[in-house]
Amino acid sequence: LHVRSLMKKKVLHYKTNFLNKSETFIDRLIRNHNGYHPAALCYRQKFFTKNLTIFEVPKYGVEAFINFAAFHCNATLPYYHKILHREKPDLVHAHFGYDAVKLIRPAKSQNIPLLVSFYGSDVSRLPSEFGWKRRYRKLAVEADHFIAVTEFMKSQLVELGFPEEKISIVRFGLDLDQFDYQENSPIPKKIMMVGRMVEKKGFEYAIQAVSNLYKMGKKPELNIYGYGPLMKSLQNRTTHLQTNGCIRFHGYQPIESIMNAHDQHTIMVAPSVTAEDGDMEGLPNTILEAMAKGTPVVATKHAAIPEAIMDKKTGFLIEERDVDGLTELLRKIMDGEFDLNRIRKNARSLIEEKYSVSRMVEEVERIYDRITV
Repeated sequence: LHVRSLMKKKVLHYKTNFLNKSETFIDRLIRNHNGYHPAALCYRQKFFTKNLTIFEVPKYGVEAFINFAAFHCNATLPYYHKILHREKPDLVHAHFGYDAVKLIRPAKSQNIPLLVSFYGSDVSRLPSEFGWKRRYRKLAVEADHFIAVTEFMKSQLVELGFPEEKISIVRFGLDLDQFDYQENSPIPKKIMMVGRMVEKKGFEYAIQAVSNLYKMGKKPELNIYGYGPLMKSLQNRTTHLQTNGCIRFHGYQPIESIMNAHDQHTIMVAPSVTAEDGDMEGLPNTILEAMAKGTPVVATKHAAIPEAIMDKKTGFLIEERDVDGLTELLRKIMDGEFDLNRIRKNARSLIEEKYSVSRMVEEVERIYDRITV
């Protein structure tokens, strides 16, 4: 994969689309490898590709047509077999269960260990769709090892039939050098939300709660960063609530803008819910990033969020869809009824202890060592 890295083992990271804008957690792993030289295999390149060796399915010619047909027939792509045979990586690390199934045959035909990382919807929603329990049964047998990012997700995988002894928990890792800790003002009025505008994010409940605060005369400000299919309906709802401009939508913003936004806000709300189709969060990176920056988080008792947010210790927890509870909690925070400095310091300490990128890379590469022996 690279002459300069002949002394290092080679790991080939796979994702069909490499990578989506929100998948910074995968990029952080790849950019911080120590004992392994990384490259990437994909169907199409998207973001986070600079200075990385990437093998992408050809876009033109006969080979492109053959692989295009295989892709849309949900068959194994000949290009994947070709790259694994030619490059001979020491292992393949596939990201998300729905992509990992596409690498079972290429990896096994070359006798290359296959490691699979799961992240959220690929565990909570996908198995309920037609054919996926069968595919996952095959993946559980054929892949060499699996990574869950939380205790909660590991329990979900075991329920789906993945062998517990083949599952390791490796929590997300942040490059803490990029997250300077800020002590914000103790009486918050500026609130932020960050994420893709889909049902499981629960943005509508925070919008209603902020509207309630506005009608109580609290003069809150809510800035929402992100984009998605529900954006228009959320904007319409905000207009209907007549909040006099105290709720603003900023669309998708790069990570640098989000970090700057944390410096201007004194609370972040993450009102996640279980969607009607069963889709759930893993543990949102936006929560960990806020904790690292020193922005106290109000979140829900959802999925693995309580593994990081301990109520009134490292943040605040409420029940899913509890608008009245969220309204009252935000009112108390705005009235100065909690020691936010203590909470933000506890949150940063937890991130430093359990969620550093150096710890994540070390644990992942330890797994690599085991399965490449």
